[in-house]
Amino acid sequence: MKNALLRLREYQETLTPTEKQIADYIIDNARAASSLTIRELAEEVYSSPSTIVRLCKKIGFEGFNDFQKALLYDIASLSEDDMKVSSFDIKANEDTPSIINKITYNNIRILEESIKLLDEETISACVDLLEKANRVLLFGIGSSYYVSRDLYLKLLRLNISAVSNEDFHSQLLSAINSNEQDVAIVFSYSGQTKEMIDCIETLKENKTPVIAFTRYTPSTIAEMADYNLYVASTEPILRKGAMTSRIAFLNVIDILYTIYLTRHYDETMKKILKTHIYKDSEK
Repeated sequence: MKNALLRLREYQETLTPTEKQIADYIIDNARAASSLTIRELAEEVYSSPSTIVRLCKKIGFEGFNDFQKALLYDIASLSEDDMKVSSFDIKANEDTPSIINKITYNNIRILEESIKLLDEETISACVDLLEKANRVLLFGIGSSYYVSRDLYLKLLRLNISAVSNEDFHSQLLSAINSNEQDVAIVFSYSGQTKEMIDCIETLKENKTPVIAFTRYTPSTIAEMADYNLYVASTEPILRKGAMTSRIAFLNVIDILYTIYLTRHYDETMKKILKTHIYKDSEK
């Protein structure tokens, strides 16, 4: 079942002012909106039924009826706090217990919401690419680089040829030297990182398949990539630091990696045992 409230929140930045007004009303008044006819909802938001239908289609539903069914399911399965996520924003001079609870809740929430955005066929196709690739080329700057590094170390244990460079110019050189037998994995929460767009343009010229880890919002990188592994966009673009998005990216990496392991279980377990670095206490 598609998640109605999640999709409304994910698409906020791409909506027109009128569409955003409708989305805000539904998010803030989910229970009331779920029982309204399309004409009644149009009157509440000072809009038209046709605009509401366009909004529903824009966020991935067939129409208003399809959207309203998903909204009813959300209401039945989510708590009031889940439906009003803004209450978990961090405020000035927040007390320590509150920060502990809010940060923990937000990390849990992005994992739960991101799972709803993962497509099983896309995940399987990405693992297929990993199996066939001569090299795995990893791209990401800032906090995204350190997320990509986690995948690099996992691939290293399996003796899968991977390339990971911290600075942009080295990453661009990797893109220039790529070919059809490689696979590129690009990390960009915003989906608009200029350096990553430059790398993808070069990768596409070389016909290198591209997998993008990005938030579930229309973006340049999502359009350019061959496959997209989405996470929920619970963090603003102008943020204090990559927090929940980092957790979500790492979770998707673990899923991708584990599926690969299970496909080659006997072989990969031997490699994992072989590459385990024993501490003195374990000998």
